[in-house]
Amino acid sequence: MENSHPIFATDPSELMKHVYKQVWVKTVDDKDHVGWVYTVDPVSNTLCLVTFTSDRPFMEMVMGNAVKKLTVVNDDTEMQKDKLDKLFRHDSVDELGPEELKERKETVRLWLLKHRLPVEVSSENPEALCISNALSIEPPYTPSSCMSTNEIILGKIQGLLKNMPLDVKDWD
Repeated sequence: MENSHPIFATDPSELMKHVYKQVWVKTVDDKDHVGWVYTVDPVSNTLCLVTFTSDRPFMEMVMGNAVKKLTVVNDDTEMQKDKLDKLFRHDSVDELGPEELKERKETVRLWLLKHRLPVEVSSENPEALCISNALSIEPPYTPSSCMSTNEIILGKIQGLLKNMPLDVKDWD
């Protein structure tokens, strides 16, 4: 069994212990890498490290086979957790209040009607908008909250939403 792939020798829960912690990594080429672990690939043991600078976050991938030594520098997982999670999640429902969601829903509905699409409030879910039972848009009514099994319709509606001006006055 000594010829088996290294994935079978590594416990994924051990890798997950490093997520949201600040680590110092020494690689086989004697370079140092310091950052907050956003995620770890369980197959290759590759670390996704994020460093926050004044301008913007910097992300680097450290391949698992290049890691010589890994040391946890800061294990306060709450310190950067929100910042890390928001890196890839821009349209969270949590950020919009009930009134803002209601306004956003109506704005999206009017935008789709302007483009002559048969949009209506879903009979199954009053929070969702529906287009001909082929696509639904759930809160927060953004391109990523569109759902459809038809890729062509999905792409067209997402494109329309991406190009929707923020201000209704700019629609003409």
